[in-house]
Amino acid sequence: MGICCSKGKEELEEEGFPWKHDAFFHDQLWSAGVSMHTKQGWKGANQDAMTTCQDFAGHKGQIFCGVFDGHGPLGREVARHVRDVLPVKLSSSLALKTEQDPSSNTDKETLEKSDCTSLSDTNNEKQLLSTWKNIFVKTFEDVDEDLRQHSGIDCICSGTTAVTVVRQGDHLIIANLGDSRAVLCTRDSKDRPIPVQLTTDLKPNLPSEAERILNCKGRVFAMDDEPDVPRMWLPDQDAPGLAMARAFGDFCLKSHGLICTPEVYYRKLSAKDDFLVLATDGIWDVLSNKEVIKIVSSATDHSKAAKQLVERAVRAWRRKFPTSMVDDCAVVCLFLKPSPSSSESTPGDAKPPQAVSFTGSFRKVLGGGGGEAEEGTNVWRALEGVARVNSVVRLPRMGAVLSWRRRSTSLEEDDEARID
Repeated sequence: MGICCSKGKEELEEEGFPWKHDAFFHDQLWSAGVSMHTKQGWKGANQDAMTTCQDFAGHKGQIFCGVFDGHGPLGREVARHVRDVLPVKLSSSLALKTEQDPSSNTDKETLEKSDCTSLSDTNNEKQLLSTWKNIFVKTFEDVDEDLRQHSGIDCICSGTTAVTVVRQGDHLIIANLGDSRAVLCTRDSKDRPIPVQLTTDLKPNLPSEAERILNCKGRVFAMDDEPDVPRMWLPDQDAPGLAMARAFGDFCLKSHGLICTPEVYYRKLSAKDDFLVLATDGIWDVLSNKEVIKIVSSATDHSKAAKQLVERAVRAWRRKFPTSMVDDCAVVCLFLKPSPSSSESTPGDAKPPQAVSFTGSFRKVLGGGGGEAEEGTNVWRALEGVARVNSVVRLPRMGAVLSWRRRSTSLEEDDEARID
């Protein structure tokens, strides 16, 4: 399938320092122009997960990225399962499609025949979107059915969102399920960075989503203490209170309007497009698209852009909602142009690719040259933070956190000064 790196919360090391092996991920990910970071919440384990696969589906230069926001009692397990299974099934579906129909336009050679910027301009691009949509929809349905039959994960009231992208050359294909989001940074006529939102937040109160839910006897309303958060409920019970209209899992709602069908989008990249941000709603609930683009584009070290964005979002939560729980945050930044360091490297400096898979316990390193790594050398650890939930099936309450917030006050002020 290619080189694949994933991140999800493991237990903290005794010294509590989660970025001991950050350089390893920089080597593996930054070669593909990817920066990724997540931060855990107070509710317990980090339910967000991410993955990036280079040379995806056996196509050199093709890359797959995904961000997953779990919710419910077993949201962490669901998000990790989808993170691990979805790229594998999608890669297999692409290979099968190519084998059955060698002329299908999912391969790069056929894609490059079109230089149009709008899908409606040519039948070829319409066919491209249709082909990718069929593959994504079938793959998402297979993953959801796999979850339904999984004996080790109870997904009755647990699930996850997913926002994923496949980049092949100048072509982006995005599939979105739930309320995570993909935003592109491009340039205007004066070379200023501007955001372009590529996905729609699939909330239960969207007219088309609400109509489907109501037709299936589900209910949509917000709680009194959260008037701005519409949720999805069972016909005869005030549960589970899901804050999205599409998701993997959550099988108690699948007969009442919740679906696992993703919305699929296409974008033909231009020379003005700089980078793509995939993130969970922990970012978008407190930062606008414009703020996100500004933070990422202003990062002096692009390989650390995702980390800076997550830290900025957590501080924004504490400032804007001082009495509320803050959601887990997860970000993948896919930079679309070669970095100066990569363009200056010579062929003699290139290192052979290392096939790395962080799945399950994230402790097994596959392939690569050189000696054996120490046990646990490549284990990623998540940072501590605060969290808000997307489902009220289990809504833990937390005590005072003012002392923790005070410790970050000076950092927040310095950060705002830099951004402004």
